Amino acid sequence: MKNRKPQIIKNQKEFFNENATYEKPILSSSFFLEYVNKEQVDGFRWLGDAKSILDYGCGTGTTIEAFSKVNTVDSYTFIGVDIAEMAIKKVKLNFPNDFFFHIENNKIPLLSDDSVDGAYLLHVLHHSYEHQEIFQVIHEKLKKGGKFLLNDLSSNNPFVKLSRSIFLFLPSFIKQRFADDLVVDGSIPDKYKVNSDEVVSTLREVGFTVEEIGYGHLFLFLFAWFDRFIPLSNYRVIRVLYSALGRFEQTLLKYSFFQKYAEVFYIKCKK
Repeated sequence: MKNRKPQIIKNQKEFFNENATYEKPILSSSFFLEYVNKEQVDGFRWLGDAKSILDYGCGTGTTIEAFSKVNTVDSYTFIGVDIAEMAIKKVKLNFPNDFFFHIENNKIPLLSDDSVDGAYLLHVLHHSYEHQEIFQVIHEKLKKGGKFLLNDLSSNNPFVKLSRSIFLFLPSFIKQRFADDLVVDGSIPDKYKVNSDEVVSTLREVGFTVEEIGYGHLFLFLFAWFDRFIPLSNYRVIRVLYSALGRFEQTLLKYSFFQKYAEVFYIKCKK
């Protein structure tokens, strides 16, 4: 009898190699795409004057595609690195004019120190342990004054914690609705705890100057999940309601209590 795939895959490299072979469908709701990605969009605009950019954890190139919706990618040189060989093979086909390397042990030996204008690390920390090593490598590769954008998941949002626990027991037809996310045949990768205060402290220890810390999403992403089954965001009156809820979220996130429970955080810093 064929071995059943575990519901949570501990081996990150194994998961992302398999994940790279899947074609990801696009979410139908542009409202939630724009809202969920607004921190990244703002960060990509901030990186707009960096002509050579290190994409640490590039995957199959979805972050470069997102960057292209903000800036004209032909004006930039991307150097992407990832632990998944299959992802690197695929991203090379998608972006043949840029440079991509499979890496081990967080090192990038084929990239010279002090060689890139900017770097970003998007949703990588909760799949890795050696955060200080990663930050140190990025710091070494950046030119003096180079910009570094970090965006990741917090570990404290109660809705995310609950939904992740429930997801494992959901029937397949529901799991299939999340095929655009990190789901492979109903399995998800193991996720490690990330504390934004500890991340900021580690960045400073490495030598970065932190310019801005921000937080996003408390509860509105729950409506995005529901929208996958009943796309209410197609109706203008509902989008108006969602926009109002988004503004309410942003008001709450001005306070430290709610920042602690945000789903995501971002950090902008310089070498």
